[in-house]
Amino acid sequence: MRKPGLTEWAVIGGLIASVGFVVSLLFVANSVNRNIDVQQASTENLIFELHAQLANQVLADPSFARILFKMRSFRPELDQIEAIRWEKYQMGLLDIWSMAYRRHQVQLLSDEQWKAWDEYFTVLFTDGGEKLSRLRWEQLQSAYDDGFWTHVEQAVFKY
Repeated sequence: MRKPGLTEWAVIGGLIASVGFVVSLLFVANSVNRNIDVQQASTENLIFELHAQLANQVLADPSFARILFKMRSFRPELDQIEAIRWEKYQMGLLDIWSMAYRRHQVQLLSDEQWKAWDEYFTVLFTDGGEKLSRLRWEQLQSAYDDGFWTHVEQAVFKY
């Protein structure tokens, strides 16, 4: 049997290097996928925590719970202070929805989580006590990017 020459060793080395390169690419791809999963979980937790903070304000503050009760009645009458508090609460909910929208656009929120949050906010602002009037939404247009603006228009104000 003949000993491999320099050319054969070069070919064998090239094959080994190619296999090593492919294995390293698979490792990098796996790491990227795991990082995306971690980022999505982090976003899901952040959105949940922000929403929980707003909900806890209603639970911890009886005066704010009364504002929510008034807004869910047929003819809500808020004084100026209550109206400001209500607007800030409603803006907080819209900001959370907007954050979920933006994070989903850049794949930092899974499709499943986005769908759940989107359905929740759509119902909340369409039929819930937090119902968003067209006039109020138009006043807020400059506060949100065009993509989210269009999404809310289609979700809440279906024609």
